[in-house]
Amino acid sequence: MEKANASLNRFFSGPPKAIRRFLLTALAVLLLAVGTRPAAAADKAEIDAIIASIPSDWPKAPSVSAKTAVLMDADSGEILYAKDATKAMYPASTTKLMTALLTLENCSLTDIVDFPFAAVNIPAGSSHIGMRRGEQMVLRECLYGLLLPSANEVANALAIHISEYIDNFVVLMNERAYQLGAVNTVFTNANGLHDDGHYTCAYDLAVIMQACAHNTAFVEIASTPSYVHHADALLDKDIPMTNTDLMIRSSSEYYNPDVVCGKTGHTEISGYNLVSYAERDGMHLISVVMGCENGAQYTSTQSLLDYGFNYFHQVLPGELDSSLNMNASFTSSPLALPVPEVPLLVLDEGGTILLPETITFDLLDKRVEDTEDGKLITYVYQGFPLGSVRLSGEDNGRSNPIFVQKEEEALSISSAEPMAAIDGWLIVSLAALLVLLIAFIVMTARIVTPKKKYT
Repeated sequence: MEKANASLNRFFSGPPKAIRRFLLTALAVLLLAVGTRPAAAADKAEIDAIIASIPSDWPKAPSVSAKTAVLMDADSGEILYAKDATKAMYPASTTKLMTALLTLENCSLTDIVDFPFAAVNIPAGSSHIGMRRGEQMVLRECLYGLLLPSANEVANALAIHISEYIDNFVVLMNERAYQLGAVNTVFTNANGLHDDGHYTCAYDLAVIMQACAHNTAFVEIASTPSYVHHADALLDKDIPMTNTDLMIRSSSEYYNPDVVCGKTGHTEISGYNLVSYAERDGMHLISVVMGCENGAQYTSTQSLLDYGFNYFHQVLPGELDSSLNMNASFTSSPLALPVPEVPLLVLDEGGTILLPETITFDLLDKRVEDTEDGKLITYVYQGFPLGSVRLSGEDNGRSNPIFVQKEEEALSISSAEPMAAIDGWLIVSLAALLVLLIAFIVMTARIVTPKKKYT
């Protein structure tokens, strides 16, 4: 041990300055690189990897004729089924989901919307409600026109109302899509009329619908089978509007009582697209099918929704995961410890995930992530993420060091990947640097150690 210490002392104080300078520089570069690498953002490759990791013992998926499709849990974002879900496709009028979302996020339902020439100048034969240049309509009425008969001039008018010019509104559309986590979307207009550069994918439409479904005004309007704008002080004419989504019209052969609302889209190039939001027994699913033949958008959607509702069920980790309930550990202690006034490690009671019927909760692993809002627990099965639930409660016990230690112990024990928080690249780099360091220490020791003189 003394020889080792002596070698270290010689290394840091001995003659070979070039060697020391090299190693110290290498260490500084390594630490700088580790400290400054940005967190990876969600992208197409990441979503493709998640889809590829769907477990082999997942319930057998239905066969759908749609070119691309996805089935998602609207609450957790868990992907239950995917078929080329990130492949670029033409969205047609499903584009109007983003137009509606931005309208609801930036306007009042009582706004007065003008219809200038730039709004009503649409191709002959495209969907419309007959608005003419110079007419006006209350914004709430506009949303019925946008989401039910899928009126293109209404989409244009709303874009102009919000951003003055449609091109400016398109910028907002792309920014919002990025914020929501879209991975393969570029919008060039507000209505979905064909443009070679205007595309999205099934996964991105599901993410956009997920945001729309959280808006009560959107759900109320989009779930209406038919509506009539009656003549008023602004617009002196009646305009009947019928929802193009046959799954919410009770008279249709495709009617499905589980479907709350949806949005259709069709051009000759895109084929028939359909985005649906459905609910049954507390479960909320989003189905997207794209590139279908006429009628297949409904049969494919029906197959996906049946698959989700029949083979998956909703669970509440807050009720089932006792490993993260610190209060329970206090009350069950033989020492009869008093439960602290500040709630500790309580999972969000409203957080849900979906499990296939073949999997039980005890088979799941956990990943722990620190976020600005506290710790986020992601439940995984064979590496496939099922959804995340946040730890709630006042400061999550951070104010008491004892409770913080208890929290860290519980999380490290419960995590299926104890090294998940350590970057593999960092481990390899540090190991290589350590080997290099030892090698140079040995070399240096040999160089600076004086030879014995034999007398």
